[in-house]
Amino acid sequence: MKKKLILGMLAAAAVLQAAHPAMAQHNDNRPGRYPEAPPMPPPPPGQYLQEGTLEIQGVTRRSGGEWYRISLRRAVSLERIEVAALAMRLKIHDASVITEDGQRVSIREFRNTAVFGVGSRAVSENLNLRSRIVAIDILAESYGGYADIRVTALSTDSRPQLVLGNVPQQPGGNGNGGHNGGHNGGGNNGGHGGGNYACARRADVTRSLEQQDVEMDAWSRRKNAASYNSVEYNMADRELKATAARMVQIAKSNEAKETKMEKLEVLGALYFQKMNQQSYNSTQYNAYSEVGRAIFGAMENGLKLALDCDIRTTAQLLARGDEYVGKMNTYSYNSVPYNAYSKMAQQVYAAAPNFYEQEVRRLDKTFVKIDEELDENHRKMNSYSYNSVGYNSYAAIIRKGVELSQGSLRRLVPHMSSLQRFDLVKHFDGRKNAYSYNSLLYNHFAAMKEIAAR
Repeated sequence: MKKKLILGMLAAAAVLQAAHPAMAQHNDNRPGRYPEAPPMPPPPPGQYLQEGTLEIQGVTRRSGGEWYRISLRRAVSLERIEVAALAMRLKIHDASVITEDGQRVSIREFRNTAVFGVGSRAVSENLNLRSRIVAIDILAESYGGYADIRVTALSTDSRPQLVLGNVPQQPGGNGNGGHNGGHNGGGNNGGHGGGNYACARRADVTRSLEQQDVEMDAWSRRKNAASYNSVEYNMADRELKATAARMVQIAKSNEAKETKMEKLEVLGALYFQKMNQQSYNSTQYNAYSEVGRAIFGAMENGLKLALDCDIRTTAQLLARGDEYVGKMNTYSYNSVPYNAYSKMAQQVYAAAPNFYEQEVRRLDKTFVKIDEELDENHRKMNSYSYNSVGYNSYAAIIRKGVELSQGSLRRLVPHMSSLQRFDLVKHFDGRKNAYSYNSLLYNHFAAMKEIAAR
């Protein structure tokens, strides 16, 4: 019986082998325990996401934020939009896209976002718009200093090409000025910036001035080589004066105010140096004198934009004031450069107390950090002569720091234990005795001691 069963199984195997010859082949390359996954089919055409990015530096710290427009060089359909924080913290108050037929579509996920920091990002859902997009408007505010952000647009059509565009009037806008003053309500003709259009697209007149300076030198040589009152002499004199007038016009232009401060400083010093190399009251002397005055005037008028675009912290602001005082003292008293640097230093120092208060509130500094900065500012104050611009300015910011430090301690004391407050009393008593009796910081730490003891 067993023999018949075995013969039957062999016969069945032979039949299967005849029907499927491949089953009888010996396979040394048999798959392992788990079969390999089949290859993924290629995605259908148009499903690859291509991205375009744009970085915006120095997003405003102004309460309520400012609008930033990101324009697309060519209209494309967008799948989604991402905004990442690269420096400091960021809040997006609102955002929308503009379609090529002029419709504005709000981005729901970008309306009143939570404040997010470096390494985080806000991401829209799929936009699902049939129309192509020509621009993205974002109302953003920086927390804790000027923020840098990266805007990414993703499309299945083609790679979006993003550029910083002109900020338009926004529906229901808050009047925050962008670079284009009158277009945005409370604008300032050149903009609060920290990264808006005015900061990103600042003009530069240095090359134009250098070209005119070369021409003025050339006409000056031609004039000096000609006989007095000859045709050549008079022509060269006319061209020399015309070139000097063009230089003055450039130096007094709005573009000069937008030029970076350090470039204007170099040119201003250069033209006064050249002035002193000319004969007194000559055409060249008067031209360089007027251009130099115009350059330093442009520095004074453009200081606000320079501070908005270039200054991020109170320490940087104060360092700029100290720098101007140092440069002021390298010039003769009451000279054009002396007066310009004096005015700029006073303007910078005058802004410091409010700037510092905003910084303290944004960064949520406590009395511990504020007191450290009080020590440093006290040291800098004493590096200046009593009652000088520098001395008085640091005294003002110290008074502001005292006010903020005591306010911070008053808010925190109710949450402290008796032992913590006792330790603070001893701490402030030691700090008080490090200063002269009845001085500003002596009285400050005496007051802090009383606040902690309550």
